[in-house]
Amino acid sequence: MTEHSENNTENASSDSYNKIDFTLSIMFASLKSFKGESLIKPLPDFVSTVEELAGCHDQVNFPPMIAIENTNRNQKFLQWTNILADQILVRPFKEDSLSNLNVCVKQAPNFIVEVKNPRMSATFETLAGVHGTSFGFHGTHTENVFSILQKGLCGHLNKRALFGAGTYLSSDLEVAMSFAKQGKSWPNSRICQNMICVLMCKVINSDQVKQGKEKLSGISIKTDSLPHNYYVVKNNDHVTVTHVLLYTSRPRCQSLRNQESSFRVFIRCYWFVLFYGLILVLICLGSNKLFKKWFRQIKKHYGFR
Repeated sequence: MTEHSENNTENASSDSYNKIDFTLSIMFASLKSFKGESLIKPLPDFVSTVEELAGCHDQVNFPPMIAIENTNRNQKFLQWTNILADQILVRPFKEDSLSNLNVCVKQAPNFIVEVKNPRMSATFETLAGVHGTSFGFHGTHTENVFSILQKGLCGHLNKRALFGAGTYLSSDLEVAMSFAKQGKSWPNSRICQNMICVLMCKVINSDQVKQGKEKLSGISIKTDSLPHNYYVVKNNDHVTVTHVLLYTSRPRCQSLRNQESSFRVFIRCYWFVLFYGLILVLICLGSNKLFKKWFRQIKKHYGFR
């Protein structure tokens, strides 16, 4: 066997291990979540509860992936995990990993997960041909990734509705990164012990996707204006996950610019509430006898009349 063929065999083996490792890791994060029952469903047919599935996961020894106890249920779990792992491809991130997509990633992840998305419907492909697509990033908690890869992004599950109902994405990776929450990988993982996942998605350029046009150049009195690097997808069929950017630790270059932008968004949307609250505080203090007495003492102390 030549050196070149040996390298190809080694890379193929590494890719196989990595995709199983990643699948077991995101499954572990979901199983350990207090929302585990809703995140994992629908359950595979060889178990009836989330606890039984977690028990199968605990029986896995890796690498290679084998069950500690060779039961029928554990063997079916291994087969099911292999089927899920075949839907992704996990490789270390390189500078040219996304060159064919014309996507700029300023904060390089440790691994990039390509999603061979069976949920990309014919409807999405038809709409993409008519309207075209854009790329957006979606930050989420690690515990949600398993469910999203199985079911797709569901706008009705989104807790944030500052700019209306839907799935929120951004063309700026740093914005999405601020919403990505770190989670624990499974103890036997070879690729990481902590995981931060940002989803890279294709978005249809249609009227079902609200795109921000106003730049955050200052504080605006418009409370419904969407920042220029935001997308709000109202229809679940108009967004699909293509890649997962996997970070084993939070990038140190989590920029102050992004934090400032988030602060400006908050001020711009809630300035009237803050102003109204300040007025109420001043009115309450003005009618408080103790405050009036304290204020008179301060004036007297500094020589004001």
